[in-house]
Amino acid sequence: MPGAIVELSGEFADRLREAIDLCRGLGYSPLRFEQMLNSSPSAVSLAKKLVVSSDLQDGLKRIAKLGRLELSMESIMLEEKFKPLFPDPVLQAARWRLDEVRIGR
Repeated sequence: MPGAIVELSGEFADRLREAIDLCRGLGYSPLRFEQMLNSSPSAVSLAKKLVVSSDLQDGLKRIAKLGRLELSMESIMLEEKFKPLFPDPVLQAARWRLDEVRIGR
């Protein structure tokens, strides 16, 4: 199982990078997030840290304004494939953040 988790963690990081590229194609370049991702030893640990922070990141708000929330880190975390990487409270925080940005907070 640990080998499968390591592989899935790598796929998660790849999926985040793919979302960054797609955002660029929409005219939004999430440089700060990309820098954090590149300097973090683990995309999963970075996602856990960011999703439990109290403030909604500007990048999430920007992606929401573009109407492409599926490109957000939170949405990617909630994809069935990646849910096993995160404990339930972290997934609940991701859902909460998406709900908050949908209602414009």
